[in-house]
Amino acid sequence: MRNSGFSAEIHKVANSDKRLALFLGLAFLFVWVVMLNMGVQELTPRWFQRQFEWLASDQIPPIFLSMAFASLIAAALLWMFNGNGEKLFDINAEGIKAEGLFKSRQYAWSDFELLERQVSTVILHIAPEARGSLGPAKLSFDVGAIDCSGPRLESLIVYYRPDLYSTLHATRKAAPEPVAEQAPASPAAPVPAAKSNVLAQRMARLR
Repeated sequence: MRNSGFSAEIHKVANSDKRLALFLGLAFLFVWVVMLNMGVQELTPRWFQRQFEWLASDQIPPIFLSMAFASLIAAALLWMFNGNGEKLFDINAEGIKAEGLFKSRQYAWSDFELLERQVSTVILHIAPEARGSLGPAKLSFDVGAIDCSGPRLESLIVYYRPDLYSTLHATRKAAPEPVAEQAPASPAAPVPAAKSNVLAQRMARLR
């Protein structure tokens, strides 16, 4: 992390990109469909052939092969350009700039409405008017995968938006402990009048 006064450049130190696993999984799935199509008559039971007879089409292998190659290329690009050491966020007086693979986006400090801290993630919720039609609803900082600690990141955010400090503490408040339910009293023998008055007074004090 590069610091300059009250600004910082945050970089990735651990590759935890879920898109990489997604594209690799899609590539293997498409290759499996192509291989299944090549031997669908011999390797699959008849009920499967009746249910997925469209797999036996001659047009399936070229389409799924091209989709498999596209997924592999996307996974390779993510691995090359979205690996360790990549710059993820730039925090300065103007706001937070989120760096993307193909596009970066600048958020002003006024665009955020809530600061939340989970176990290993700092989350900045974006106001609805600043999201746009297809924009994300929040910025997530995985403190285990970046070169900036959680307290340091929170102090940078709160320096420019001190009002978010109260929302951070509001989200950390523990839920009230549930009140133990008392079992209903079992029916008992009638109580004498004098004792019943004393019992009623004690119950009134408890209330």
